[in-house]
Amino acid sequence: MRHRRPNLPTLITIGRLVFSPLVIVLFYLSVRESGYGAPIDAMLGQLNPVMLAWTFGLLVLQEISDAVDGEIARRSKAVTDLGKLLDPLADTMSHIGVLLGLMWVGLVPLWLLVVVYYREAVVATLRTLAAKNGVVVAARISGKAKALSQAVLASGLVGAILLTYYVPSFPLETVAEVLSWIVGVITVISLVDYAQAIRKLTRKAQISGLE
Repeated sequence: MRHRRPNLPTLITIGRLVFSPLVIVLFYLSVRESGYGAPIDAMLGQLNPVMLAWTFGLLVLQEISDAVDGEIARRSKAVTDLGKLLDPLADTMSHIGVLLGLMWVGLVPLWLLVVVYYREAVVATLRTLAAKNGVVVAARISGKAKALSQAVLASGLVGAILLTYYVPSFPLETVAEVLSWIVGVITVISLVDYAQAIRKLTRKAQISGLE
């Protein structure tokens, strides 16, 4: 059987998947020996700004590529099932990996990682169950808002660390706390929104099947 080669948007998405672990490694090398519970000043004192700048640049490049591959796919009508599967996976790997690093240096709370993890797990499970009933759940505005908020938190805080290195008066911890709460609230709203939408779509499909 002849297999079709991935198109350009899918290749860009695969590139994001490949580079996600590199972002985590670069961030780890940037903060060196800093660990969870260590004072922020201690982390900034031994920060490698050049390495962190590369981390931030690669993060921004990933977010740009995320927008570009979707736009290319829509304009060229090259939206594929593989692309639909890999795109949210690339987002999750990229964002959660960076959030884990930010939690390690004490800027992102553990509860936020738990909320993000359970949201992804629950929505993925509900989508799978819906698919068994012949229901395809399209991306919702709340899901896009969730992804955008996580991107802002991940990229924004990495950039904020770099800014604080050069401008010590920048309120890094306050910004991190505010952004964390915003992301947490949006993530929970997205979870509830998807759960309700999937329940309604599944019930409608079951009623239609009985008619």
